[in-house]
Amino acid sequence: MSFWSTISYRLREILKTMIGARTIEQTLHVTPVISSKMEQAIQTWSDLYKGEAQWVHEPSTADPSRVVSLGLPAMIASEKARTALIEFNSEITTPTEEVEVDNPNYEEPKPNLFGILVPTAEPPTIIEDRPIGSTDRAEFLNSQYEKLKKQLRKQIEYGIAKGGLVIKPYVVKNESEDAQTTYTIEFDYIQADAFYPLSFDATGKITEAAFLQTKADKNTVYRRLEYHKWEGNSVRIVNKAYRSTSNTNLQGDMTGVDLGQEVSLTEIPEWATLQPSTVIRNVTQPLFAYFRMPEANTVDPSSPLGVSGYSRAVSLIKDADMQYSRMLWEYEGGELAIDIDRDALKTIVDAKGNTVERLGAMQSRLYRKVDLGAEGDTYQPYAPTLRDTSYIQGLNTILMRIEDVCGISRGTLSDSADIARTATELKILKQRSYQTNADIQQSIEDTLREVIYIMNVYCTLYEITPEGEYDVNFEWDDSIIVDVDMELSKRITLQQNGLASKLENRMWYFGETERQAQEALAKIQDETMQDMSNEMAMNPDLNNPEKE
Repeated sequence: MSFWSTISYRLREILKTMIGARTIEQTLHVTPVISSKMEQAIQTWSDLYKGEAQWVHEPSTADPSRVVSLGLPAMIASEKARTALIEFNSEITTPTEEVEVDNPNYEEPKPNLFGILVPTAEPPTIIEDRPIGSTDRAEFLNSQYEKLKKQLRKQIEYGIAKGGLVIKPYVVKNESEDAQTTYTIEFDYIQADAFYPLSFDATGKITEAAFLQTKADKNTVYRRLEYHKWEGNSVRIVNKAYRSTSNTNLQGDMTGVDLGQEVSLTEIPEWATLQPSTVIRNVTQPLFAYFRMPEANTVDPSSPLGVSGYSRAVSLIKDADMQYSRMLWEYEGGELAIDIDRDALKTIVDAKGNTVERLGAMQSRLYRKVDLGAEGDTYQPYAPTLRDTSYIQGLNTILMRIEDVCGISRGTLSDSADIARTATELKILKQRSYQTNADIQQSIEDTLREVIYIMNVYCTLYEITPEGEYDVNFEWDDSIIVDVDMELSKRITLQQNGLASKLENRMWYFGETERQAQEALAKIQDETMQDMSNEMAMNPDLNNPEKE
């Protein structure tokens, strides 16, 4: 840092002391709860995810080596998000109840030729599922929920990479040409390095937090500070806008940022409709949901914040990058070349009178000028034996260790062909990631339930739809550990031996409720009986087995 830069920096610090810097801490009168270790770790995970680890660099005068990134952090986060959400399905529906209703297919008994009343096969009443109350609320919530599900895979990947993710629903008011007002619900996704947790309850739930949104306009930077505090059964939300000519910290760390001069929210059109302060009552949670990676926090055990899905493998990822870079150097250093004596190179004189060698680009790469010294030797081939097999084996060992530490199955990053040869061995390797995957799925489900609750609160607050109950169902694919065909074969064997019923197997295979499975089996039985009756009618001899 130059002398004048040092003076300028010290002057700014003095001015901040005299007039007071408008930082988040000073504006909200709060003390950060994120330790410096967690801040540094989140920044490290973010850099790793972007392939910008501190050890990655191109050759320079100070360090002629080249270290490249294998992109393992992004691969790990993507794979964990993919396996957690593969064939994921969720829907918001209206609760139903079983109601006995008249059967539209029922017919009154009719007398036969002998005057005897013959009842029909259909019962007079049937059981139907009927919605409880209005369906408007559940249908609206589900329509908005679909927008969230489309973004879920990508956003959860960010959350896995950086240890956590905040999903914050908000309401958008839409005015149509005919003066009709409609509302939609949109979602903000705030990554771990862009939100500011301020307090937690005894269970580790974030109860107070700040979010910083930045908008750059030419040389001016606008910042909106949104503050949430949940206390008792109420949430207080504060919105403040600031204007600054400083374009530092447009993204990333919020600690210590000078927000600038406070201005009215109406100065920025996108924020003009926001309330400076509001209190929402009768809520049982904050109006934002925090997805937290379920692994224990080994960076700061006292912190309730989540850690990256590869937090325990940072040093191993470095080892893998270094090993891969060594292998690239082995290939580069072992390239075929021909050492040629300087006297054997032909030269010409160019238009400017300079003596130049007659070599093309490819020849310049192939031929290396040296003084061979020995008489008669004008060139010697350079083709060393590559040691790539040893490098590859070493890299593969590191990759397998990373898979074990990160809780993903062998073969995801490494080549496990020489380790697992049988189906049983492959299944054992898959089991390594099953529990990790199940824990992430449970964390996602808990987060989505909180998001849906917030959407429901806003529906009531803005009177978007009439009041109504809702149910949420989640379906998670478990094919990562369960071989469906093999499991079905086992269950059929149990059924044939009298140890399981058709009802149980159908409920498992199709995911049906007991009533749905019973109705399906009854329908199958009716169809079977009808087919038998038709076959007997077409083949009268089947009724007389003694007839030749």
